[in-house]
Amino acid sequence: MTDNDIGEKVQRFLVELYLRTQGDSSIKVSMYDIGEVLGLDRSASFQTAEELLVTGLAELKTLSGGIGITPDGVAEARQLGVVGEGNTGPSLGNALVLDETGRQAVEQISTRLKSQMGEKGLDFDQLAEMLADLKSVDTQLSSPKPKTAIIRECFQSIKGVLQKSGDADSLALVKILLGD
Repeated sequence: MTDNDIGEKVQRFLVELYLRTQGDSSIKVSMYDIGEVLGLDRSASFQTAEELLVTGLAELKTLSGGIGITPDGVAEARQLGVVGEGNTGPSLGNALVLDETGRQAVEQISTRLKSQMGEKGLDFDQLAEMLADLKSVDTQLSSPKPKTAIIRECFQSIKGVLQKSGDADSLALVKILLGD
């Protein structure tokens, strides 16, 4: 398959499935939880997951919406360029301007952090800091040439907030993005 064979929404869903399962086909996650992170309602989550199931990139684990990634799904995620061999996720790199792969990774993680912000148990100052950093990231992403250094500094700040919050999953994603 190529980028043209599956739509952007399905690609984002596959990447999130990969991140949640860490490429391990024995791990089961909820298609609805993945959809929620991506801003999809239950129906859209089901339809998107169904497309991955039909193409063999995911497999149904439970009748209640539990899915897993297949070896073909792992290969496709790597082919999309968002996940490298021997790595558990995408990183920013060192280029002056963020490339398309970096942009997709930043958008994925930023969307995930925004959707889970209320669940992190942050105090007001931590919440305000994270929100300001995510707004700065969004501002950079709206530029035709998003500056990697600015985005990196925003995620360094977010990493500090996440370390205090005890959110190990989000912290791990941010560390991978930063190349830590």
